[in-house]
Amino acid sequence: YAQAEDRLEDIYRNVRTAIGEMSAAFGPSYVRQDYIMKAVKNGEHWAAYWPTAPEHIRALGDAFVAGVEAYVAEHPERRPGYALDLEGWHCGAVGSTMILKWPLGTVEDDLKNKDQAPPFGSNGWAVGPSRSAEGCSIVMTDPHLTWKDLAVFYEARVHGGDLAMNGFFLVGTPVLALGNNGRVGWACTTGGPDTSDVYVLKLNPDNPLEYEYDGAWKQAQIETITIEVKDADPVEQMAAYTELGFLLGEPDLEKGIAYVGATPYFGQTGLLEQMYKMALARNCGEFYEALAMNQFMEQNLIFADVEGNIQYVRAGRTPIRPEGYNWNAPVPGNTSATKWLGIHDIADLVQIKNPPQGYFQNCNISPALMMLDSPLTPDKYPAYVYNVSWDKSNPRGRRALELLSGDDSITREEAMAVAMDVYDALSKPWQSALRGAVDAVGAERMQDAAFAKAVEDVLAWNGEFTPDSVAAPIVRSWRLKCAGAVDVAAIAKGEALSREHQAALLELLGQTLAELRVKYGESPVTWGDIHKVGRGGILFPCPCADFGDGANATETLMDVGTREDPPDSGIYVARKGSMAMMLMFCVADGIEAYSCIPWGQSADPASPHYMDQGEKLYSRRKFKPAWFDREELLGHVESEKVLQIP
Repeated sequence: YAQAEDRLEDIYRNVRTAIGEMSAAFGPSYVRQDYIMKAVKNGEHWAAYWPTAPEHIRALGDAFVAGVEAYVAEHPERRPGYALDLEGWHCGAVGSTMILKWPLGTVEDDLKNKDQAPPFGSNGWAVGPSRSAEGCSIVMTDPHLTWKDLAVFYEARVHGGDLAMNGFFLVGTPVLALGNNGRVGWACTTGGPDTSDVYVLKLNPDNPLEYEYDGAWKQAQIETITIEVKDADPVEQMAAYTELGFLLGEPDLEKGIAYVGATPYFGQTGLLEQMYKMALARNCGEFYEALAMNQFMEQNLIFADVEGNIQYVRAGRTPIRPEGYNWNAPVPGNTSATKWLGIHDIADLVQIKNPPQGYFQNCNISPALMMLDSPLTPDKYPAYVYNVSWDKSNPRGRRALELLSGDDSITREEAMAVAMDVYDALSKPWQSALRGAVDAVGAERMQDAAFAKAVEDVLAWNGEFTPDSVAAPIVRSWRLKCAGAVDVAAIAKGEALSREHQAALLELLGQTLAELRVKYGESPVTWGDIHKVGRGGILFPCPCADFGDGANATETLMDVGTREDPPDSGIYVARKGSMAMMLMFCVADGIEAYSCIPWGQSADPASPHYMDQGEKLYSRRKFKPAWFDREELLGHVESEKVLQIP
């Protein structure tokens, strides 16, 4: 009921996404997306599973739908024209849609033989009692996703029977994704074992619907998928299924080959059962048992409990692969010699519990870099289980490691400061390079008062991307302009620049200042003047930063990606990054949690909770208490609703 009150339209959109029916409501731009969801039979699998699901799972999904229907019955004017009749199994289908984004992405990367970062990031870390000023374990979750569609979570506290859940839910689902119950808190960051593959098949030249397998021709199973499209004719597309997976795109008839995608997530319907079990876990051991169901996508799972344990698993439903093949690229599919040998037990995956360092972090980095002297090195695991390619190191991981390893008694305030850190690790190297350039070749330029003032501001900057900083806009524009023209790698390493590059550094700073004056006027602008968080035209100053790449990349721990909006306006509005932050202190008698989101709880522009948290919390780098204890919750009630549902 509460989700429907705040996010009714999103519920219907997410369900349509999950069952491949977006095109019928929103037009042809969703045809490809709908085809994929129908080809993997996401909705079909969940509809078939539902009558056989455990009674408590069916009750949970069906009651969730009843709550949505109760809201719609009271507010029929809020039901959008693209609404559809909801069923309990839709909750599971929505969850699986989010899970499938990762293995489907892996399949695409294998097909292209790419080795690059996916469009998902996150921060997560845990501290044990030995390094906590309060003697308790601490866990932080901070997923970095694009703020649209499934990725915009719903924050809630739920008490019902044995269930006690606090944190972030996928819209359209009733089970906690990230957060804590009364005794265990958990976080996820992108990264994990290689869970999916691509096979290349040899086609029969006389019949391209047949493929070679162990010396014989086998017939592909062909199905026609019909996609209804708003204001257009239905689209019919073929889906072909083989011994190893489903066909990816059109076959190459000239070469006589086709590619199929294979992932052990297709057809899985245990996600709600695993998440329910996670929500009931009373310690890290029971939480680990829930993870052993292997229904989560490839992720770094970080969790802690009130008993003082902290634990990490690089989780994912991982096939056992035959040796002798490059599983990062398409693998021969004409022989059963390449067929998977089963699924790895969770014990085979990269993991650690209560490391002697007393902490670990994973901000989309290699397990080898999670703590000082990490024992989680690649020599101990099969390459596809360890699976570190793009996630070797990044500015966020280096900064988190510096802060956590450098503090052996982390207070509550210090933990919050780590989570909300907006310091640029490249600020000092760039200040040093600027100072050296001014001393070596900048005497004439420093006669210009405006140039000298900008240099003074940059050199005096504390390195933090805060809304009041006048140096931050200069630094961002200047550093982006220097990419490709100055040896930015040398600057990052603290190495001296040639006189030629020093002169270019100052020339580009002069150009930057001129361009900023044209765009913003003669008066200095602050970071908050141009870097915003908000929606629906309601904008507030936004701290943190994410720009550049390679040796010139800045990503603060509190992290947002922006887009100039409107184009050429000089205003950059946050659209992805830190969006469901929760800091959990696992004290002996329960978990005390704090949270922060960039917008507000409601998607209704008329609601007072449309952008209130963006204004009062996110913009100011503040957490709010996530009241969880039932009595504590009842002391902070804004409104009440009693539902009686048959």
